[in-house]
This record gives sequence, structure tokens and C-alpha cells, in this order.
Amino acid sequence: MTMPRFNRSTSFPRVDGGAGALLGDGFVSDAILEEWKRTGVATRTGAILDLADGRRFALTDGLRILGRRNGDSDPYGLTGSLLTLRSVLRRGGLLSNDGIRLGAAIYDVAFGVLAEPLPPEAGATAERPVSQPPSRRTV
Repeated sequence: MTMPRFNRSTSFPRVDGGAGALLGDGFVSDAILEEWKRTGVATRTGAILDLADGRRFALTDGLRILGRRNGDSDPYGLTGSLLTLRSVLRRGGLLSNDGIRLGAAIYDVAFGVLAEPLPPEAGATAERPVSQPPSRRTV
């Protein structure tokens, strides 16, 4: 299952990641994510990525399909797609350290995360008034 919301690069912010890396289509490779954390561009807490400028993203483990390993045609049309790891496994894909196998096709991939912007109020811990039980009136 492809993730069409991650194919629209215009909906994602352009973030300078220090080493020239940009978060343009929602995919951040593992190497870039580590660089951002090391240089202070971002911090990661579980599945949440916080950028130094205050923006937040929900992260899902994913990958980018780079192309067929042996250069043959792409029978599934996946080259360039962003997929979650779960969707690859649901399709019956087999993962290795640098690729995936779907049926007879072997694809080279880049592993990383798919970042989805969180609304500004997500994660904010504003205090809410404690709800009081309705008062009983005795007559």
C-alpha cells in the first residue's frame, strides 16, 4: 500500500537539516535523522519529532523505493514510492538491510521515517478545569 499523502511535496515544510537535507516529501532517512539529532536541528521522543523551530511531526517507520536492483522493469510501479514498513510486510514483502523483495522483484530502498505534521495544539498540555460533579439540591 503506498502512502499518497507522502507523495505531495508541497504539503510538507522545507527544513534545512544542516547537511543540506530537506524534509520536502515527508521522508527522512535514518542517516539524516541521526544528523539532525546530533546537530540539534531536531529531537526525537518516541514517535514524535520536534524541530528546533517548534514544529512537530508524528513519525512512522518507512522506506523510499529507489528502484529495481537488477534494472529490469518495475512490475509493481513502486519506484520512487514511500511506504510504511507495515504495508510492505502486509504485501508479503521480505526486508533486508538494503532492500525489499516483493514476489520476484527485488528493490533497493532507503530506510527512514515518514513524518506527518502535527497541528500546533497537538502535544500542548494546557491545563483544563477539573469537571465538578453536579451539585445535589435538597428540598
